[in-house]
Amino acid sequence: MATFGPESVAFVTGAASGIGLAVARQLLLDGITQIAILDISAENLSAAVTDLQSSSPQAKILPIAVDCSSESGVNDAVEKTVEKFGRLDVCFNAAGMSGASGGIADLDVSEMDKVLGLNLRGVWLCERAQIRQFLKQEERAVSTGLPLKTRGSIVNVGSLCSHFAIPTLNPYIMAKHGVLGLTKGDAMDYATQGIRVNCICPGWIATKMTSELVDGAMTEVSCCCAVRRDASLSTIWMLINLDGQQAFMASFLLSDKATFVTGSSMFVDGGYNAV
Repeated sequence: MATFGPESVAFVTGAASGIGLAVARQLLLDGITQIAILDISAENLSAAVTDLQSSSPQAKILPIAVDCSSESGVNDAVEKTVEKFGRLDVCFNAAGMSGASGGIADLDVSEMDKVLGLNLRGVWLCERAQIRQFLKQEERAVSTGLPLKTRGSIVNVGSLCSHFAIPTLNPYIMAKHGVLGLTKGDAMDYATQGIRVNCICPGWIATKMTSELVDGAMTEVSCCCAVRRDASLSTIWMLINLDGQQAFMASFLLSDKATFVTGSSMFVDGGYNAV
């Protein structure tokens, strides 16, 4: 079980499905009792609340329907969370999209703007609002007994595409490289003020976005395995990790057990990056 301070408050974007929902669920199982969950769809958020309360009936859950590429929407969401729960402690930024595919010569500027608007600008907006709130709060002692203090912790969702390129995914690759740079930059800027920022880089996961990204380059073989069919990796069987695998890592990085980890990019990819 991860370790969080008493009455810690979590803030999770993209929380109605996929990795975001899995992380929200894991945080509640690991001791978080107050959480704001964000998604663009109010209907999907309602279903997510039902899901989360089925496994954590005592949890206090604040659903906020918001477009995370909207500056005012993000700022209002942080304000609503603090009004409801009094503070902010751990934040997981997962809102994102796959976007249009194709070579750069075939893409419109509007398609690039849309992907970067949510996948990079949106994460930047969320992280800025979260750090501004952290800076308003007094440091608290970490819950592990170590002589350390913290103001808050952030984990962003990167991708294998934060490190590697995949054909025809130019805007997505740009955005995910940017998320990694944002993570490292803010980790350096705010480490002395008790704020940690890390990034997880998931491998192939059985989600709607993954199937959109791959667009036929992968044939599902079972609930957890698939074979890549692109020419360079035609003989390699890839482990498709479930959302829960990402959630374990994210919860650890957000927790007080990871107080010496910041500015890091953690692959959770079944070894893909070693190939």
